[in-house]
Amino acid sequence: MGNCGKIKKILFHSDLREWGGSEELWFRTAKIALKEGFSVGIYTRKGMLPQSKIAELQQYPNVTFFYGRPAHLIAQIINRVLRILSPKYRFYYIYDDFNEEAIKWQPDLVLFSHGNNLAAEPIIPLFRKNNIRYCTVGQAAIDQYSPSDNIIPSIKENFKFSQENYFVSQANLELTELQIGCKINNSKVVRNPFNIPYHNNLSYPDNTIFKLACVGRYDFGPKGQDILLKVLSQPKWKERNIEINLYGKGPNEMGIKGLINYFGLKNVFIRGFSTTIDIWKENHALVLPSRYEGLPLVIVEAMLCGRFAITTNVSGNGEIIINNENGFIAEAPQVEYLDNAMERAWSRKEEWQNIGDKAKKHIITLVPECPEKVFFDELLSKL
Repeated sequence: MGNCGKIKKILFHSDLREWGGSEELWFRTAKIALKEGFSVGIYTRKGMLPQSKIAELQQYPNVTFFYGRPAHLIAQIINRVLRILSPKYRFYYIYDDFNEEAIKWQPDLVLFSHGNNLAAEPIIPLFRKNNIRYCTVGQAAIDQYSPSDNIIPSIKENFKFSQENYFVSQANLELTELQIGCKINNSKVVRNPFNIPYHNNLSYPDNTIFKLACVGRYDFGPKGQDILLKVLSQPKWKERNIEINLYGKGPNEMGIKGLINYFGLKNVFIRGFSTTIDIWKENHALVLPSRYEGLPLVIVEAMLCGRFAITTNVSGNGEIIINNENGFIAEAPQVEYLDNAMERAWSRKEEWQNIGDKAKKHIITLVPECPEKVFFDELLSKL
């Protein structure tokens, strides 16, 4: 594990504001590192890491926590004003000294796992100037966002000096290169871990009512539930033998309830949180009207359970779905395109089980059984 038996230190650095599926890759990889005897540092925002996750990590004596937060109330106000004044400060934060504490810990490698695809700007330079080796993993990329000219040079340097830059889809990698106008040669596509058995024999639901599950955070911006509800407001969908179940939680729950009432949707139900297996015991297929993504874990999980997806052509969706064969892809996150994809699926409703079987056979050729172990081995090669 290094010269003279020195225990290697790996720091996992996350900047997300709340726990989500995109956190599972670094978290599960960190647990493998702890089991293998590495010294592991965890940097997250104060309050982001759930107590249950903290407890899992605290089973090991070789874990150290660093909790970042805005330095004080004045810093928080400055952050908010800057972001209002100009989009160029979208990813600008002011922190207290916890990044400095993490640097003093002297990690041998840092994994910057951040929600956006732009290489943890402006945090990485703090570590780079201290000659600390690092990798990045970006979980989402937004077509509608372009970094401002003044931060692109720093973003390019962040990617250039990284040991490796990981993306969860080829589409996200290509979009990032387009956003910064630069080829990212030191890059690879990785897969996120999932929350169901890789090999399962989940039985197919009864076909009395055709049920679609919309699984994801209740958040119109990225997840696009408003697009789906507008499609379903058409008389034809109201009259069909179909039920749409929305699973999750989030800031737009009241907005979803409002649209269900506004459109008079009697066949749409808010189900809240449910386990993945329970969702696919009840539903025949996934509908995901996303405006932007990385590579949605819910699609992978649905396919592993023998359920196909109706989704939008954003990020990595088209990399794991063969349109009209093992799923249905809308050309863009717009009402008319999603309606068209749903119509194509509905016209073949008697084939749904067969299409789901094709989806399952296809996804296991693309996703490893233990993505976190594959990723851990990747990080080991960078030490």
